[in-house]
Amino acid sequence: KTKRTSATTPPTNPPEDFTWCYESDESMALENERYALIRSVLLDSTISTDDDFSDDASYQRKSLCWLSFGDRLELDASDPFLEQRYALATIFYGLNEPNKMLSEGWLSGRPECEWKPLVECDDRTDTRVTRLDLHGNELFGALPKEMAVLKDVTYLDLSTNQLDGDVSLVIGDWTHLEELRLSSNIFGSIPSALNAWKALKYFDISSNEVQGPIPDSLSSSTELVYLDIAANDFSGTISSQFGNLTSLETFYTHSNSLEGTMPKAVCDLRSGALKQLSVDCKPPTPEVECDLTCCSVCNDYDVDRNPWDRY
Repeated sequence: KTKRTSATTPPTNPPEDFTWCYESDESMALENERYALIRSVLLDSTISTDDDFSDDASYQRKSLCWLSFGDRLELDASDPFLEQRYALATIFYGLNEPNKMLSEGWLSGRPECEWKPLVECDDRTDTRVTRLDLHGNELFGALPKEMAVLKDVTYLDLSTNQLDGDVSLVIGDWTHLEELRLSSNIFGSIPSALNAWKALKYFDISSNEVQGPIPDSLSSSTELVYLDIAANDFSGTISSQFGNLTSLETFYTHSNSLEGTMPKAVCDLRSGALKQLSVDCKPPTPEVECDLTCCSVCNDYDVDRNPWDRY
């Protein structure tokens, strides 16, 4: 394993008070050698900019101040996981500073791989973050750009928050991403980098504010096993191109403004891997024609909604 710095004070204590660091001009903090060195390392890595740190009100400044003066782990500036720990701090300070995250161990003095259950790391070295479960944490806004460095993440759950924007702008290069849960937020579009995530098998963007026709990127994501776009405002018809998703086991499309008929190419998948298929097909006035020899349920989820769900 790569050696990590040990905490010098009890790791479960709350962070040291460092508000002075970001409630005044940065000149005072820059007089501290530790702050200046960590700042320099982060600048060299290009994870954040000089303007980011110079802004007293920025989440980057707060994150740097925490790392320099508040973090009881007292990570050395030469630690190979400095960027990772800083990036996790920007999630907290960039998305509403929810107390719930602190109560679950976020920003504790422990190594970040021990911030369970919100964070999990790779099995081999237990140093690189591979899973982030941030559902229901009262997060607001767009993802901080610094999250981009967490390229080893395979599982990201952002559901049941108030997040918006295009997550692709931040996590578009996460080539190992296998599960992406975005349900119950205020996202207005499908991530633009969807087809770039070649390992993605699970995608849920249900209960958001996505409008317009279903984009071609969804029907081109041929590795998907689970796809949930229910409870948005998609319009138009369901493309027969979804019939190319031969690995698909679950496809939920109900509670939208779709019309027409479920394509035969999609219905044909029901004789293969596809076991769960929903659309607004409830008689006597179905929005989309689809009988129960094709759709497994109308206007709702199956009783066993999601075999992938957390236990």
